[in-house]
Amino acid sequence: MYRTYHAILSRPGAAKFAFAGLLARLPISTFNLSVILLVQIQYGQWEIAGRVAAVGVIVWALQTMPTARWIDRSGQRRMIPLTIVFVIGVVLVGVTAMARGPEWLLWLGVALGSFTGPLGALTRARWSHILDDDDDIHTAFSLEGALDEVLFVAGPALVTWLAYALHPTSGLVLATAGMTIGIALLLARTDTEPPPSRGTGATGLGLRVPTALIAVALSAVGLGAMFGAFDISTVAFATEAGHEDWGGAVLGIISAGSFVGGLIFGSRKWRTPLWGRFVLTAVLLGIGFTVLSFMPTLIAYTAVGFVAGMAIAPVITSQDSVIQRLVKQSQLIEGMAWLRVGLGVGVAFGSWYAGRLIDAGGHRSGLWLVAGAAIGVAVLSLAGAWWVRRDTLRARQGVSGEIPIADVSTH
Repeated sequence: MYRTYHAILSRPGAAKFAFAGLLARLPISTFNLSVILLVQIQYGQWEIAGRVAAVGVIVWALQTMPTARWIDRSGQRRMIPLTIVFVIGVVLVGVTAMARGPEWLLWLGVALGSFTGPLGALTRARWSHILDDDDDIHTAFSLEGALDEVLFVAGPALVTWLAYALHPTSGLVLATAGMTIGIALLLARTDTEPPPSRGTGATGLGLRVPTALIAVALSAVGLGAMFGAFDISTVAFATEAGHEDWGGAVLGIISAGSFVGGLIFGSRKWRTPLWGRFVLTAVLLGIGFTVLSFMPTLIAYTAVGFVAGMAIAPVITSQDSVIQRLVKQSQLIEGMAWLRVGLGVGVAFGSWYAGRLIDAGGHRSGLWLVAGAAIGVAVLSLAGAWWVRRDTLRARQGVSGEIPIADVSTH
């Protein structure tokens, strides 16, 4: 395993941009949860917390596509103004919540704070730029998925502890510091940045995308709903069990399972075709998180969650790999934005609806939503498997120009 990852990290500049990207992505694992904790502590209602978080995720999903296309065309330095807008939004959320101000101001702040750009795609685009071999790209994307889980191991546990032990706004401060420092370090690595597509004759995807990409994005909606419901339901479970300061730690342990699963998944040279990995990982996720939702105690929930979590990073890696296979390098950030939009829509629904369910029926009601969403990922992946198989096999054979296109502008 060590040699597999060392081979790609030894490429010039690779380790440095991977670390910078890790810091820059810190808001992915901390911003939403920090807002939920801050609002719940200050206003005392899970539903308000879920509603505010959902507004932010919806805005994040809406901005992801145009900002991704903008960065593909103009270069990654366009992250500078987006980072400034993010900081302004974070300040507005923090000040409003501490003053127990009107909810609409929280909505405005969290909307501005959601203009983060396609954070998860920045380093993946760099890997795709410096690597040519499919196996190396699979390993790199698995590493990125595992690094995402480092954020989900440390981030939720840390911001939950900070919110209850230090100050309710501490998580937002952490997210802001991580993104600003990470973006600064990432943009300093100009040697690994993909060239802008503007002026090269390359065109964006726009609203005409491969059918398989739509299928993957739909499965990402289910995955996002699971994530959104899972975060708030886990924190509510710990709170109802009398261990509110353990909620983040439980999320971290379950994410550690994903980290381990991602490293193992990425270290293997798979003979199973890409479409098969896409389906298999989704089915394992559905089984694991359905079983998890029946756990009666927080200890059992954490233990089973570690095992179930081992499927998370492989699912994300498989989805990312399908996108990378389907689109051109000049369209990669935009193509992955479709995936992030699907995740964002799902997270928004999961956070909002789980908050309502938990206020009405406790954490167990939220966990039923987690199970339903996980099953939905498996079902949607199975339903889209035919298109994913067809389009990825054609792309591998070098006839990507013949991949059937779905014009979503007419739908």
